[in-house]
This record gives sequence, C-alpha cells and structure tokens, in this order.
Amino acid sequence: MDESQPCSRRTFLRRSASGMARLGALSAAAPLGLSEWWASGLRAAQERFPVVASEPWGRLFRLGDGVWSLVSNPHGDRTTLCNGGIVQGRSGVVIIESFASDAGFEWMAEQARLLTGQGPTHVVLTHYHGDHTGGLAAVGRSGAELLATPVTRDYARSNRGAPNPVLNRATPLDTIRPTEIDLGGRSLILVPRRGHTDSDLTVEIAEPSVVFCGDLVWNEMFPNYMDATPSRLGQAVTLIRASQAGTYVPGHGPLADGQALEVYLQLLLHVEAAAMEALQAGITAEEAGAAYRLPEGLEAWTSFGDDYFTRAIRAWMEETVRP
Repeated sequence: MDESQPCSRRTFLRRSASGMARLGALSAAAPLGLSEWWASGLRAAQERFPVVASEPWGRLFRLGDGVWSLVSNPHGDRTTLCNGGIVQGRSGVVIIESFASDAGFEWMAEQARLLTGQGPTHVVLTHYHGDHTGGLAAVGRSGAELLATPVTRDYARSNRGAPNPVLNRATPLDTIRPTEIDLGGRSLILVPRRGHTDSDLTVEIAEPSVVFCGDLVWNEMFPNYMDATPSRLGQAVTLIRASQAGTYVPGHGPLADGQALEVYLQLLLHVEAAAMEALQAGITAEEAGAAYRLPEGLEAWTSFGDDYFTRAIRAWMEETVRP
C-alpha cells in the first residue's frame, strides 16, 4: 500500500509541538545501558509461546500452527543477530530474513526441516541492511526462491561481500501494492512500506494473527535511524498497529503485543519532540544526542550503539530542513 508523502516543515513543527504537549517535558530518565531486559523479555515470551529451539544466538518460539519466530540475542553471539521466522503451508515453507551470516541462515533452514519436514521454498527480505542479508550466499545454495523489492535488491548489492548472482535471481516484489504468497492453505501478505529505509516490508499472517515487522519496529531497544525517514517511520508503525495483530515480531528485541507497539510509538514521538526542541534551541544533533534521555519507564531499553540518539535526532533535523 502507498503511504502519504513526507510532511512539510510547517506540518512537522505543528505536529511536533502537539507531540511535546502530549509527552510533557523531556524526561530526566537514566541513560541507556545494558540490563536484564534480554532475560526478562525471553521470560515474558515463554509465558505466551513455547520454545522449540535455543542457542547462544537466540531462541525459536512457536507462535501458532506452522508459524515460528526467532528472537536473536543482540548482545552476544551474532550468528543470526536479527529476528525472523518460519512459516509453513501445505505446499511451501517461507523463511523471513537471511540473517547476519550464512551459518545463521543455515541454522534456520535446518530448523525448518526439523519442524516442517522440508527446507525453505522461499526467503523474504524485509530490507537491505547487512544483519538481515548476511546469509544470502547460503540462501543461494539452498535453492529457495529469494523475494525482495528492487530497492532492497539494489542496495543489498553494495553490502560487503554481497553475493550478486543470488541477488540477480531475486524475484522483485511490488513496491506499491501488497503481494500475496500462497503456501497452500495459508497466505502471506507482503506489504511494502517505508521509514526505516527507502524500501521496507512487513510480512502479515491472518491465522495466527502475526506481523513480522522487520526493523520498522524495535522492542525494548532504541531503533537505528541510519537510513530512516522519520516521518514515514511513524506513519508506517501507526499503520502496522492499526492491523490489531495478536503478535508483532520486531526486527530486534523481544516479541511485542499491541501495548508494546503503543510504547514504541510514544518513543518515536519523544525523539521527534527532542529534535524539535534542539532545532528551536539552535544546538547540533551531537549536542542534543548527548543530552537526550529516554522517557520515564524505558530506562532499561538498550541499543546497538552509543551514537543512536544522535543518529535519530540528526535524521529528524535533516528531514525537517529538507526543501
């Protein structure tokens, strides 16, 4: 589905002021740091879903009949690094993401064989970042059909060590309209979106009610704005939340429900408000990032990098002043 155009600077200023009013003054919460969030997130997920496989790099949860989700450990073994999943139908098996390494994809493909009796017939990429595309050479060796938008395919070619022959064989997905993949008795809807990058996908399943969000959604982790268009990111997450899915699989962090997505949306508004305040004060993204504190209640959220606050505020600043 197509999404609305980026907001004008005037619209941004008005909306940011509204967001600040809703959120109140920027919180004096403690700086981001490592915590027991990983263990607590796993415990919460295990209360809802059984674990079918566990390794140092992550745990594979059964979300329902024929649907499994990998939640990767972001702070240890990086074999898989990102979250993803396995979806089974009568005539096919989809793996969502190729993960951070060939070993990561091969492990997921083996889990698919153990759980479904067959290897993957399709692999879907939600976007082009290396932690989601690092296993593409293994995808090529598996014989599975690779599905990606043309934008994802083309950008992925620039990743270090990208297997261009595999990318050249990828089936291009529509960047405007959703694509339905019929697996026999189950359909996956691949919805093109934008926000985290110029070309993102969500993978949506009706039963059980699950959305694989890619990196449009992070849970209990501060998101990476490296290639983000912040206004579109907020729009995309709002639309994802409107699906009223039972379970959201974020690109990174523990499995999420609707309440977790509401918290994430408020965080995005909080970042927007901080960027607006910095612009009005005439300070740099680096200064604003150093001063930024997470909203109250999110003190335990973690991050992949110390510069993520600065990245986020800079992304908003650059979009706002763009003609």
